[in-house]
Amino acid sequence: YSQEGVTRAQLLRWVRSARQRGFAYRNTAGIAAVGLHGFIGGVAVAVSLASGGVTYQTVEFTHAEVDPTQVTVLDTGVDGSTPGDERFFIIPATSPAGGLMTGSLTVVAPDMPEIGQEIRQSNLVFQFGAVDDQMVVGGVAIYEIADPTISLGKVVTRPILGGSGKYKGARGWVETTHNEDGTWVHVFRFNLN
Repeated sequence: YSQEGVTRAQLLRWVRSARQRGFAYRNTAGIAAVGLHGFIGGVAVAVSLASGGVTYQTVEFTHAEVDPTQVTVLDTGVDGSTPGDERFFIIPATSPAGGLMTGSLTVVAPDMPEIGQEIRQSNLVFQFGAVDDQMVVGGVAIYEIADPTISLGKVVTRPILGGSGKYKGARGWVETTHNEDGTWVHVFRFNLN
């Protein structure tokens, strides 16, 4: 790239600004590589970016409708939705066999973004059969205050924070869908670092 009159600092500024705009994020590395190739004219740069994660591995985790007996609510003692209210759960998977989802959701912002809704922070652990094969999911999502789970038909995307066993080093995101029949599908899209 220096032969094309572009300094390392200019390249890094362009990549940072592109990421801030959401351009070179998630699975758009191939687009960024093509853009950089045209911008810089350097095949080596395009190849190194394109090999950095254009495709993602995918695995699904499904479970039945969440039964209220599977959820323990820990309230701060203040009436209504308040920061710190928590829900803890253990949910067996319908697929993969032997899978288990455990974790908690913590209210961090009641009546946000609208009255009657709240933002809950996630600490979720998905075990894929063997206890060592796990992925950890974080992030936040919007819930109706009156509902223990996301609404039927809603899809929520959260970050994968890491993994262990055959998912060691997992990075990516999970799309959670609460199906109209009450069942759940969690589609993990990830790379192993």
